Amino acid sequence: MKGRALSILRILKDGQFQSGQALSRKLDCTRATISNSLKDIHSYGIEILKIRGRGYCWVNPISYLDEDLILSYSIINSDNFCLLLFDSLDSTNTYLLSYLEKYKFSISKIPVVATEFQTNGRGRLGRSWHTGFGDSLTFSIGWRFEKGVSALSGLSLVIGIAIARVLNSFSIWHVSLKWPNDIMFDNQKLAGILIELRGEISGPSYAIIGIGINFKLSEIIKSSIKQKAIDLSSLSKDIFDRNLILSALLVELRNILLLFSDLGFSHFKQEWINLHAYEGKAVSLILPSGNVIEGTVDGVFDDGSICLMTSAGKNSYHVGDISMRLN
Repeated sequence: MKGRALSILRILKDGQFQSGQALSRKLDCTRATISNSLKDIHSYGIEILKIRGRGYCWVNPISYLDEDLILSYSIINSDNFCLLLFDSLDSTNTYLLSYLEKYKFSISKIPVVATEFQTNGRGRLGRSWHTGFGDSLTFSIGWRFEKGVSALSGLSLVIGIAIARVLNSFSIWHVSLKWPNDIMFDNQKLAGILIELRGEISGPSYAIIGIGINFKLSEIIKSSIKQKAIDLSSLSKDIFDRNLILSALLVELRNILLLFSDLGFSHFKQEWINLHAYEGKAVSLILPSGNVIEGTVDGVFDDGSICLMTSAGKNSYHVGDISMRLN
């Protein structure tokens, strides 16, 4: 989405009509430029109504992410976070990775990057993360560990616990986790996690933790997602405030990452098992090589690897995608 369209949306966010003449005057451009800028806007899940004589109206405007609101909610300590908000980025993880390379960062000021829209949102194993403009909560948080990268096994599982806890606190029940990085509801994906690590064997190490939560996906966005997906608007009549939920997530993430830094994944293992959607279920595990392992899920190990009871006995696996077996 181009900058001109983003500027137009900022003007139309109140849901009121604005004439093409008024928009062109405010943005110092022609009316034709306004019309051309909004030509393909529906592909981002945005509904703009155009009526001759009245102008343009954003039918389904979003409540933008707002730094002051995020930092004023809950018990968040604004001194703990460096919060950067954007209308559009290629990827919040990519932005934070470049931030890391330039500045490094310490636990005293945790960098957080959030955006209304990602032009190149990334998921696990090189997959794309599809969202529309402002229909999801997409953000990344950076964290410095004094330990080496090898000591961070199970980190994505712990982040899943943090997300589940926060959603439960907003009365969003029956949320489950899917190994290793998905948050599910009724076997449909509600949120995902992408963690990218940098650092030395002996430390320090850095984690870029990307999180995407579906809030209210348009039909055009849902049709582009290649797996079953669900959003928060489908689970409740309440309209959830992304600013409030992001605030709560930042508090919970900071608390859980401090504990993980000291105690590792083993401290959270049983809580994660209790939340696992496939615990005790017959599954197929597809390895990166393409080989398929069939077995029954029997918890996870202290390093976060999944445990499967197979015909060859009890084995652990660190990578792969699991799915329910139909027979």
